Amino acid sequence: MSLPNVEELPISTGHDSSERTERSDELKLEPVRGAVLVVEDDPTHREILVEMIAGWGYEPLPVGSAEEAEFAVRNKRMDAAVVDVFLPGRSGATLMSKLRERFPQAVLIGVSAMSDAAMARKCKGLGADLFIGKPLNPEKLAEALQSKHTSWH
Repeated sequence: MSLPNVEELPISTGHDSSERTERSDELKLEPVRGAVLVVEDDPTHREILVEMIAGWGYEPLPVGSAEEAEFAVRNKRMDAAVVDVFLPGRSGATLMSKLRERFPQAVLIGVSAMSDAAMARKCKGLGADLFIGKPLNPEKLAEALQSKHTSWH
């Protein structure tokens, strides 16, 4: 995208509003949909998640551990979180419980490579709205972020 040349812009003297013309070809920015905490210890997976989430119009808050996540949201609003259940140090499972207490309206999505019914039940019990197995299906993640799923809590 390039800026318009000076001669492309109408000059207004400020006396007559009819001298101004609307430009319909200018970039229109869409509002950010919300802040999404991304808790993933694998830097490559975290980067991919951040790119997808940002591309969908959300503001990603990427961190690599539960401890970093708690610090990142200490003074910040969070609308959703994508949390890896198995993290080094404090687990993602423990983090999900704390996030649910602090952000009751947020969409919490647990993710894990161990994707079976038992893991989904475990995430549900910890306050997660949804569980998605790895490798993450982008369509499922996009739908999950747009949901206001509240039947589990």
